[in-house]
Amino acid sequence: MIERLCATYADQMAHVHAGAFERPWSAEDFAIHTGNVTDDVLGWVEEGCVLGFIILRTLGDQAEIVTIAVVQDQQRRGIGAYLLRVAEEQMAMRGADIVFLEVAKDTPAAIRLYQRTGYQGCGTRPGYYRRAKGRVDALLFSKKLGQKISD
Repeated sequence: MIERLCATYADQMAHVHAGAFERPWSAEDFAIHTGNVTDDVLGWVEEGCVLGFIILRTLGDQAEIVTIAVVQDQQRRGIGAYLLRVAEEQMAMRGADIVFLEVAKDTPAAIRLYQRTGYQGCGTRPGYYRRAKGRVDALLFSKKLGQKISD
């Protein structure tokens, strides 16, 4: 189910991202990430269709979740949590011992996912995200890799 995504999946990733974000990225943006040596682009693929994906970047002993998205009608199946788990294993294999991410304050489901999977709040970027109705804060989270999570 999980596979490393290449540029041939860029259009599907852009479509999934557009369903999850107010300001989606283009297929070209995703194609670039698939070619970056510091980035891993992992996807949950069923019958050739991307149902979710995660982009992570590892530099030395630190890593970042760049973006994660799951097709709306496939959410709450555990795809996002599984993608996070696989991504954390990949980042650790690349030598990272801590991972960071940011999430818009107005996305409570995403915030709950990160908290449930062991991410801890570590800061705020006021007014970071632009929305049609104004700016929204970004909440910053981090997690030490190798940390055990109780379910």
